Amino acid sequence: MTVTSSHGFTLESVDVAHGSVITVFARGRLSHQDYQEFIPQLEAAIAEQTGDRLRLVFDARELVGWEPQAAVDDLRLGLRHGRHVERVALITEARWLTLLSSVVGLLMPGELRHFEDRASADAWIRA
Repeated sequence: MTVTSSHGFTLESVDVAHGSVITVFARGRLSHQDYQEFIPQLEAAIAEQTGDRLRLVFDARELVGWEPQAAVDDLRLGLRHGRHVERVALITEARWLTLLSSVVGLLMPGELRHFEDRASADAWIRA
């Protein structure tokens, strides 16, 4: 398991039987600087993945939102790496984030599901 962190994000990468699972914890209000520090970490984890496509757990229970430039950074990141993702498990109780991710999920080739707890998200992402 690899664990790295930056302001606003913490990233864990773990190899499982069918490939890689990357878990991202987001907290607070994300800034452009957060993405500038985080994107190289995520890209390194993607480069190290085993298997054809990765699975991503995005734990957003402590996420408050994004600054405008950070929202643009997030969109660019998704467009650049969305094809690498087989499954995304989003952990949140925030209705606004569930609705926003449902729209984004329509644009990505992988499968996206919402969960309110980590155990359910982990069970699905590893299945």
